[in-house]
Amino acid sequence: MRICTNIATNCILLTLISLYAATHVRGQHMPVVQADSVRADIREGDQLVTGNWNISPQIRPDVYDAYIEGKSKRFAFITNRDSVVFELEPGKSYPFVVLLNGKDSAFTEFKGIQFVPRAQFSKEYQAAHRGKTIVEIPKVYELINIVFALTDRGRNINGLVNRDTDYYREVMEWFEPYTSHEVVKKVNTGLGVDGGIHAIKMDAYPFELAADGKITQGPVYDRIGNSYTNNFRYYLPDLENFGKASRFEEFYNAHRSYYDRLIQAYRDSIGVPEMQRWLARNFPSTRYDAFKIIFSPLVSANQSASFFDLDGFREAQAHVNFPFHKAGVPSEWSEKARFVMDGNIVFTEFNHSFIGPEGQKTAYHARIQKAFSDLSIWNDNSKPARYYNTPESSFDEYMNWALVSLRYIDYAPPAEQEKLIASNEDMMVNFRGFRRFKEFDQFLVKIYKARKKGQTVADLYPAIVEWCEANK
Repeated sequence: MRICTNIATNCILLTLISLYAATHVRGQHMPVVQADSVRADIREGDQLVTGNWNISPQIRPDVYDAYIEGKSKRFAFITNRDSVVFELEPGKSYPFVVLLNGKDSAFTEFKGIQFVPRAQFSKEYQAAHRGKTIVEIPKVYELINIVFALTDRGRNINGLVNRDTDYYREVMEWFEPYTSHEVVKKVNTGLGVDGGIHAIKMDAYPFELAADGKITQGPVYDRIGNSYTNNFRYYLPDLENFGKASRFEEFYNAHRSYYDRLIQAYRDSIGVPEMQRWLARNFPSTRYDAFKIIFSPLVSANQSASFFDLDGFREAQAHVNFPFHKAGVPSEWSEKARFVMDGNIVFTEFNHSFIGPEGQKTAYHARIQKAFSDLSIWNDNSKPARYYNTPESSFDEYMNWALVSLRYIDYAPPAEQEKLIASNEDMMVNFRGFRRFKEFDQFLVKIYKARKKGQTVADLYPAIVEWCEANK
C-alpha cells in the first residue's frame, strides 16, 4: 500500500507540475530539482552565495530577482541533492520546480532584470568634484529623517533619532499634526527591518526636491547602498505628498542658517582634512577623488558608509550624525582631546572606504574569512556586535575602531592617550560586544608604536591577520 500511495502522490505532483508548466511556460520543459533541505545555494556567475535561499512550497511561484550585467548571465540553483544550471537574459524568466522531501512542490522562478550601476559619474561631475570634500544636509534626506522622527520607533527607540536638541523640538512642533500620514506608517514598518534606517536614509540621497514640491531622481546616483535596488523609492509618492501637505520647503528654508552653521562646523572644527591625509598615508594603495559628508541634525547613533569606483572615478561617502555637545555638561577631556574625539564620527565611516579594499586583497581575504568563521569567539550576540554577522564585516569593525586608537597616538595629547584608548576599548567590549577587541587593540597599538620609519598600517596587515589566525 505504501508503494502505491507514493506512486499516486508522485503522479499527482507531476500532474500539478505539468499544469503549472502549461499555464506559465507554454511549450517549455520545466526542470524538477530534488531537495531534502529547505536551504539552497545560488551561484551567480562565479560568485557562490550559500544558504541564503529558503525553499517555500507555499509561495507559488517563489521569484528570485536575477540582476544581469550585459546580455546574459549564468546561474545555478543548488540543493543538498541536486542542481540546475541555466543562462538567463534580462526580461526573460527561468521557471523550475523544487521537489522537497519527495512530496512538496516549490514552484520557483528566476526573473532576469537588467542591472543598473549604482552611479554614473559624467565627465562634468568628475571635473566639478575631483579633489573636493562636500558637506551637506540635502532636502530630501532631511525630509525622510523628519519622517523617522515622527514614527513610533523614532520616538521610542534610542539611537535612531537625536531627541535632545532644540531643533528636534522644533521639528516635532511643526510636523506633529502629520503623524498619522501614510508615509509615517509605512516608514515605521520599514525601520523594523534589519538595516532599515540605513538603507532608506542612504538611498534617499539620490533624490532632489523641485520648487513645485515634486521629488525626482537626480542624474548621478541610482542608489547608495550595495543592494540591487533603491530602498527609498517605495516611499517616494507618499513622501512627496507629505512634504507638500506639511509645507516642508518652508520649514527647511527657515532653518537654512542653522544648517549652514552645522555644515561649517563640520568643515572647520573636527579635523576632516587631517584624517583624510592620515588614511591616505596609511593605506597608500587606496585613493579617492572626492569625499562626501552627508548628515542630518536628527540622526543619532546610526552612521553608515559607502564608496564608489565607477567610470574612472572613486568617491567615498560618510552618512553620519553631528557631534553635538550637551550644554552645561563639563567634559573630562581637554579641548585638544575633544577635537580629536569629535572627529571619530566621520573618521570611523571614512575608515571603511580604506579598510574594505585592503581586507579584500588576495593575500588576506581567505585568511580573514577562516579566522572569523566562528563569530561567537569574536562577537557577543546579545549586543550590537551581532549585526556584524559575516567574517568580513566583523574584522573590518575591529580594524575600524582600532584605527581610532592609532589616531589618538598620533594626534591626542600624550597625557590623555592611555585613558582615551582605554575608553575606546571599554566601549567596544562592554557596550558594543566585540569580545576580543581589547586584546586586538592592544596588539595593534604595540606594533604601530614599534613600526619602522615609513611603515604604514597597510604594511602591518600581515602581522594583524596572523594575530587573528592565532587567536581564533
